[in-house]
Amino acid sequence: MGDKESLAERLNRLAQQKKAEEEAEKHVQKTQEEVNQFIFANAMLEFENLLNILERKVSEVNPNLRDLPQFEFSRGGPYVKQGNVAAFLSFIQPILNAPPIVLRLSFGREPQGFYIDFDSSPPEPERYKLQPAMERSLGKLVWVGDLGETPSEQLSDFILNHLTEYYLEHRPSL
Repeated sequence: MGDKESLAERLNRLAQQKKAEEEAEKHVQKTQEEVNQFIFANAMLEFENLLNILERKVSEVNPNLRDLPQFEFSRGGPYVKQGNVAAFLSFIQPILNAPPIVLRLSFGREPQGFYIDFDSSPPEPERYKLQPAMERSLGKLVWVGDLGETPSEQLSDFILNHLTEYYLEHRPSL
């Protein structure tokens, strides 16, 4: 057989490759389980962080608003109101330590208002669905879904910007 590899050598190499593949698969599964546990342990904390950022930004932005109604932040709900519209944030984790975990953003009428829609239908609510995911750099959560991959700081900016756009589109006529 000279230069040619023996059948036994090929079979041994095949067995080594299969073992290496199995080890790699176990490592991937273990890593995914660790990522999932990190997400389960930190998703609610990241939602609270998002609410804290929103509350801070509302207090920073309000003094500088000129011709727009001020934002009103409420943890009861929670929601951010501007004029006659609001952004509602809903954190949904039906089973502790198991998927799905969902952050639902809804833009629509503010909850305490009284409306008379005799000649028109109410504005259509806009909804966005996001889920927590581990950021590529590890150790931090981001929100992924309808808005792409978005850190809480950037998501809070989106909420306030989009709420103002929604308000300007659906504000009461004078």
